[in-house]
Amino acid sequence: MSARMRRTVAAMCLVTALALTACGASDEPVTTIDWSKTEPLAGQVSDGTVRITSSASGGAFPLATVEEPDVPAEGYVVVGEVRYEDVAGRAFLEMWSEFPDGGRYFSRTLAAEGPQAWMSGSSDWRRFELPFFLEGGPAPERITVGVVLPGAGNVDLGRLELLPLGSAKGAWWSDRTGGLIGGIGGGLIGVLGALIGWLGSRRRARTLVLGAMKAGVALGVLLLATGVAALATSQPYGVTYPMLLSGGILVAVFGGLLPGTRRAYADHELRRMRALDQS
Repeated sequence: MSARMRRTVAAMCLVTALALTACGASDEPVTTIDWSKTEPLAGQVSDGTVRITSSASGGAFPLATVEEPDVPAEGYVVVGEVRYEDVAGRAFLEMWSEFPDGGRYFSRTLAAEGPQAWMSGSSDWRRFELPFFLEGGPAPERITVGVVLPGAGNVDLGRLELLPLGSAKGAWWSDRTGGLIGGIGGGLIGVLGALIGWLGSRRRARTLVLGAMKAGVALGVLLLATGVAALATSQPYGVTYPMLLSGGILVAVFGGLLPGTRRAYADHELRRMRALDQS
């Protein structure tokens, strides 16, 4: 791949990434609680995750408080991922909402299944939701999120997000899964791009290179269309961003380089035929 072509690829990737970052910004949460930046009210932090450890006597463990949150009149929801092991009884996550008139109301994960399910025994990472319906009423002056364990057990929580009500409903996958998809997809795109660049610079495997580039453009269009559909249905950032970013890069890079690559192969073939005619 020539230096000019490499600069073109880098510029397209940068422009695409910046544009899609701005596109995804509208889906950002009201507040994000990142344990690498926010010290929890209870528990210990390791690698961006807070761990709550309870003895057999159990207890309530407040984790974080959000003062005067800027939430919409419809309501709000705290979402995140939780992992637990050896939890006795039925533990749950809870969110207390305190209002200017002195009222205090809670939301708890006490359902039998789904993102509002209780915690018992052991489980790998799963998504949870703590919604609250304002129905046009005043916003709370304080929101507190915590964990309640009736007995012994360990509970790990990742980053928390406070979202407008409805933003987290029906998520296609979790933020953690979205990160894995983005990482794996980015790696595969990089490997494919390197292979195409190596073969193209040597004018080898014309059918394979052009076919792979066309397939990359088609996949990029599909990912962009799916990402737009995800935005339209208020899917969270971890769902929309990987698809939009990957799709945008595929379309911009492979679509932008396809005409020039096709001409380069044609010119190479023409020169080869002329050389054969002269020999």
